[in-house]
Amino acid sequence: MTTAASITSPQARVLGVVNKPAANMSSTQARILAPVEEMADINAVQARILAVVRGRIGYPNVRAWTFTLDGHDYYILRLGTSSTLVYDLTTNQWYIWGSGTGDLWYAYNGCNWNGANSQSGGYGSNIVVGDDTFGTLYFLDPEYDYDDAGSYDGTSSTFQRVVEGQVINTSYNGQRCYGVEVLGSIGDVTSPTLTNVTLDYSDDRGKTFATAGTITVPTTSYDARLSWRSLGNIPTPGRLFKITDYGALRRIDSLEMEDGK
Repeated sequence: MTTAASITSPQARVLGVVNKPAANMSSTQARILAPVEEMADINAVQARILAVVRGRIGYPNVRAWTFTLDGHDYYILRLGTSSTLVYDLTTNQWYIWGSGTGDLWYAYNGCNWNGANSQSGGYGSNIVVGDDTFGTLYFLDPEYDYDDAGSYDGTSSTFQRVVEGQVINTSYNGQRCYGVEVLGSIGDVTSPTLTNVTLDYSDDRGKTFATAGTITVPTTSYDARLSWRSLGNIPTPGRLFKITDYGALRRIDSLEMEDGK
């Protein structure tokens, strides 16, 4: 079969091998076997249809690949066009890596390029990845403060880094939160413009967040403290804290809360 305006088959078994199918196919109580290159609209009532279609899935559900960086083995799961999950086999931790402020990382595939030291020596690693959003190849550099793979014109953007942690309150009484303090690589900042750290918190399981404010950490201020005071009561079931920065913190060790106990 090549082309037909329409096909109607009540109570029939149809074998249709086509290059360009009918514009429309209607079937009542039928069994249709249709290997096609281009698919038409099919209206089927009480039908059994087997369709073998040649073509690329525009947005596959899951895509997986791996790489090793700084002695850590990473397992990447790209979930269609919604988000990208990253599992660190060394620390047994899950992360979400995204481009810009979204949860989808533009890196579609990648690997450690063994034997590419001459090419990768100046780029921070031998990990080369492909970008299916802008059609580019680039290296991953863990020491770089900006993302060069965010647009067609090559302009750079900052990395948004978000860490969340929860304090559990199992009692019906509110738990006092006198303040919290972030411990980590305070002052170890390479860019004088990426020095802001923001703390937000949620008492409704992450549905809404209130801000506790932003603290600016000057470069080389290693004795600085990131503390937010007088954060009220924590109701049941607890409070979710969210720390956001763009390069001021290279490492977060812990978030300690003062509860008066």
